[in-house]
Amino acid sequence: MRFRIRSGRGDRARALSPGLAAGILLSISTSIAAAQSWSENGDAGSLVSTAQLTTGSGALATIVGQLSAHDDVDLYCVHLVATPPSNLPLASINCAMNAHPNLYLFDAGGMGINANMTCSGSMKQVIAPGSLAPGYYYLGVSHGSYLASANSGSIWNLSYSGPLVPNGPGAGSPLTYWVGPNSVVPPYGYQLNLNANWFGYCETATSSESVTWGALKSIFGR
Repeated sequence: MRFRIRSGRGDRARALSPGLAAGILLSISTSIAAAQSWSENGDAGSLVSTAQLTTGSGALATIVGQLSAHDDVDLYCVHLVATPPSNLPLASINCAMNAHPNLYLFDAGGMGINANMTCSGSMKQVIAPGSLAPGYYYLGVSHGSYLASANSGSIWNLSYSGPLVPNGPGAGSPLTYWVGPNSVVPPYGYQLNLNANWFGYCETATSSESVTWGALKSIFGR
């Protein structure tokens, strides 16, 4: 077996009442607050140094992306806003079999925290260990047989026994590469479901413009 390593226009209203304006502003604010999903922008990197930074405000509930090839691995930076209870499910990915993509959780330095290679109840979950401090973490997605590795070996041994703490020869070292069979597979779309009570975006979005009373009047007419 060969292996590959990867280091219409409408009429304007003549006037805009304060009540209508307030309703529009509320609707805009609600839409912004409800924007709790991140879509992969281009190709997320496979290491902490090249991971995609999620950008937005408020809680983060989903991440949508695609593995373009068997050796494609996606890492996303997310913000854990508080210490979760031990064994709390933090994130999951849908699956129908063990061979479907695995889900990994790393700390800010690339040290493995938790992983899941077992499809159970149509998903693979990663869970919180005891005393997981607030801060920045990385969620990783790879094809089922493409494993996270450190210089000293695989961080996790391939195992179908549910959520796993690092248990491979590279468990005590940070992520440096991924390794697995050199296979040809079609692109695979995925969605990560995050526990939005505990996760936010890695970076805060900076608004390029603000909605004011004058702007609303210019849109809807004087």
